[in-house]
Amino acid sequence: MDFMHDDAIDILIIEHEEVTALFEQFRGLSARSTDSKKRIATDICDALTVHAQLELELFYPAVRSALKDGDLIAQATVEHTSAAELIERIRGMEPENELFDATVKVLWDQVARHAREEEEKMFPRLRKSKLDLVAIGARMMAYRRVLETGPGRVPV
Repeated sequence: MDFMHDDAIDILIIEHEEVTALFEQFRGLSARSTDSKKRIATDICDALTVHAQLELELFYPAVRSALKDGDLIAQATVEHTSAAELIERIRGMEPENELFDATVKVLWDQVARHAREEEEKMFPRLRKSKLDLVAIGARMMAYRRVLETGPGRVPV
């Protein structure tokens, strides 16, 4: 990913858009496109895994005090846990499994709702805060490079 912005919110919005595009690609495939389905589902899972790590390990802890709303962060954390369970299920399935498409769709529904809530509720509040979103974004990009290249990396 080549991000032109280092503002944390801009980075997360771009990631939301990129994952949305992957889900749209998946939705456009025919039932017989099993190789493409597996590849795109893997891309979705990899992208979401990195995105979740950035949010859970850097973004949410940094913004918690600025939001003064532990419930919003707690809900987002639970949503990530639920998505991680679906991601693991998808990684263990083959596209021929009758539940493969449905599982990807449920993941998409959860991710779309989560992204919408962040973009409509959380991000506007953070934009009004005194939080240094550029500094958080820089830390996120540095950590992304570690996740993508370090030991135990997530292949993206």
